[in-house]
Amino acid sequence: SILSESEGSSIKYSVGSLKLITFCEEKYKIIEKMVQEVSGVKKQKLAAEAEEPVLVDLGDRSYPIVFQPLAHIGEELKKVKSPGKCVLVSNTVVGPLHSKTALESLKLAGWSPEYYEIPDGEKNKNAETYLNLVNKLLDFKIDRKTPVIALGGGVTTDIVGFAAATTLRGIPFANIPTTLLAMVDASVGGKTGVNTAHGKNLLGAFWQPILVHAAVDTLETLDDAELRCGLGEVIKHGVLNEVQNEEGAWIPSNAFMDWIEENGSKLAGRDPDALKYAIRRSCEIKAAIVKQDERESGKRALLNLGHTVGHAIENVVGYGTLRHGEAVAIGTIAETQLALLRGKCKDDSLPERIAKVLRACSLPTGIKGVSIDELMKAVLMDKKREASTITVTVPISIGNVALEKMKPEDLRPAFEKLTANVNLCE
Repeated sequence: SILSESEGSSIKYSVGSLKLITFCEEKYKIIEKMVQEVSGVKKQKLAAEAEEPVLVDLGDRSYPIVFQPLAHIGEELKKVKSPGKCVLVSNTVVGPLHSKTALESLKLAGWSPEYYEIPDGEKNKNAETYLNLVNKLLDFKIDRKTPVIALGGGVTTDIVGFAAATTLRGIPFANIPTTLLAMVDASVGGKTGVNTAHGKNLLGAFWQPILVHAAVDTLETLDDAELRCGLGEVIKHGVLNEVQNEEGAWIPSNAFMDWIEENGSKLAGRDPDALKYAIRRSCEIKAAIVKQDERESGKRALLNLGHTVGHAIENVVGYGTLRHGEAVAIGTIAETQLALLRGKCKDDSLPERIAKVLRACSLPTGIKGVSIDELMKAVLMDKKREASTITVTVPISIGNVALEKMKPEDLRPAFEKLTANVNLCE
């Protein structure tokens, strides 16, 4: 509310801590001015908050997620580790674009970096690439205190993290995610690994980084398709969003999903402030879940929303044929419809609501020409399978997502919906 009082021939208007003294008595012009001032302060506050670090709170293995330009990596790493020898690992796409900036920053901060590139792409996320990296790290004569730094997208952070987890029985590592998907998901939480002929991420380990440096400026070189894939993970966090009430209990919240619906065009259009807020909020949501369940014995499995169906699709069509974010988008709709079919979700409009947001970001909601029998075989190799059951993430409502054990055969109705979902909300 705006308060006013007279001071001689002037009028003083105030709203919160803002005060304006004027000789003009056109009250509504003053109100408009003050609303603009309040709006400006709010935007400045949001911008400042977007650059504040997010802590992944895991006791003595806690680490920060910082949102700074790539050129700050040397100083940020120095805050968590004393300078010395380090190894920067990138890939054949990101390396030529950003390794020079990272290496110069490390050297300026007192580090002595070695450098190595691995092949890019999901098709190279395999044991061969991993073993080549391990041997290269050993060629560099690292010791157990030598940090290895991943510069790239989720494939790179997964491979480098797994090499760090297993070389010399564990060395420190840091992530510099350069894709939106890696910033909001893959680089946070300590899941590392590679694919095998049997399925995705079946060879891996939990190994937490010492730092995640989300270099938002590197998104300028990210192509539109990869940006969309990251937006799929942002939308997933919108579906998962919970907040703590005064008693400390976690309760469902529509707030982030509402914000995504309102700002979808800004996100797709690469608005810097919108992207920074989406990245930070997604990291906050994931960090809160990881704090409660680091090794996926319960609640952390909620982050697999869309992944059970999505991973099966990737396996069947071939890794690299469909982008991971696209597969997860398709899987999210299929698993939401499964929740409806099984009576967990009572809101018939929920699949359509999520699909509209995905469509607004040019993400697919279905796929044609995939064998249901082959998908069923792929599900049997899912790492979340336990004996004859598999745990699937099923949305009940926005902010209220549950884990349900079911037989792999129970996923068939979700797979049968994939072709119909191609045209959903078009």
